[in-house]
Amino acid sequence: MAYAYQRTIHLADTDAAGVVYFARLLHICHEAYEMCLTESGMDWSGLLREGTVALPIVHSAIDFFRPIIWGDRLDIELYPEPENSSQFKISYRIFTENHDSPTESPLATALTRHVAINPSTRQRCGLPLAVETWLRNAPKIEDSKI
Repeated sequence: MAYAYQRTIHLADTDAAGVVYFARLLHICHEAYEMCLTESGMDWSGLLREGTVALPIVHSAIDFFRPIIWGDRLDIELYPEPENSSQFKISYRIFTENHDSPTESPLATALTRHVAINPSTRQRCGLPLAVETWLRNAPKIEDSKI
């Protein structure tokens, strides 16, 4: 089973048409990523304080299949996976809260790609051991119910 993050859409998350603004949904996906790292026991703030590695997002994409509006309660599932020794991606699936049907289609899907760099040189470096461990133990998207 995927890591899941629950979130209610706030008025500030929506645009003038009353639907969630694409950049806000990417921000909410990032909230899910941060919470997943914290709940998996990673000392995220300690990693940042060390200053030996940064994990910037170098690519993101999002697809909407149905409007998401103010007040919608969401389940955001995330599936991280390594791509190489310095890069990983996270696939997100956004559903209505408490979705039960194994055939239910997501409201949206998103993807973020992260690269490990040395903050001083801005050159790629290896993923920290804590991130490698997190990726190794993460649920796989192919094991999901959809």
